[in-house]
Amino acid sequence: MMRASMKLVVKKSPLHGKGLFAGEDIPWGVKIIEYKGERIGDAQALERIAEGADCIFELAEDQNLDGAVDGNEARYANHARRRPNCFILREDGHIWLVAGIEGIAKGEELTFDYGSDFYPPK
Repeated sequence: MMRASMKLVVKKSPLHGKGLFAGEDIPWGVKIIEYKGERIGDAQALERIAEGADCIFELAEDQNLDGAVDGNEARYANHARRRPNCFILREDGHIWLVAGIEGIAKGEELTFDYGSDFYPPK
């Protein structure tokens, strides 16, 4: 899997609030951006979620990243259950947003499926 420095743009999203968009074509399998944020335990993550935090990402058991604190643009990737164009890779204590099999066209919003814990199936 290739790691690349991709041009990304944060702007208003038709899906939700702000979104993360491809500033150039991104081929499939490319590690687009690492999800960064403050490392916190489960108890602190649950407290922040109860207070309205929405950028917390589970890394491992009792390890989470709060993208709203010391985070980066990766926190603006929005949810899409039906046709996400990215997937998440947890690797060596890091979380990567990776381009899906069809790649991503310039201007397209980067999305991934947040999972059933976050958005239960209807």
